[in-house]
Amino acid sequence: MKIFACGLALAALCAGPVLAGPVDEMMAADAAFADMAKTEGVPAAFAAYAAEDVRMFPDRAQPYAGREALIARFAAWPEGAELSWAPVEGMASEAGDFGFTWGRFVFTAQGEAGPVAEHGKYLSVWRKEAGGGWKFVADIGNTNPAPETAETP
Repeated sequence: MKIFACGLALAALCAGPVLAGPVDEMMAADAAFADMAKTEGVPAAFAAYAAEDVRMFPDRAQPYAGREALIARFAAWPEGAELSWAPVEGMASEAGDFGFTWGRFVFTAQGEAGPVAEHGKYLSVWRKEAGGGWKFVADIGNTNPAPETAETP
């Protein structure tokens, strides 16, 4: 029985690091995606990190598919609006080429009655591309009340 328990413990230890690499890579890709949104703008970042066959599930809007549709939708991005986010955690497939990250976001813009700030959470599904980089193949986000703590992306 002790040998069996030791074998299970060894298998668990060996399995953890296999997934750690892809999860770390996806988390880094998500963070770089967020950084690009700050430096080059939200539309440019979404265009750069979206897979050709991306599926989008925006809050309060119908889903749509394709990178070209994404680019067309983001062409109407409000001037001065900002979207900042930070990944919280992720999970990867055993093969290490597919997984997801989730995190929290803050959208700020100038509304008709003054500044608007919306808080929310998102989930992005990532696929490792042939060249080794990660692209998101699906993205869903929705709003929620502002956190009670100083939790900002």
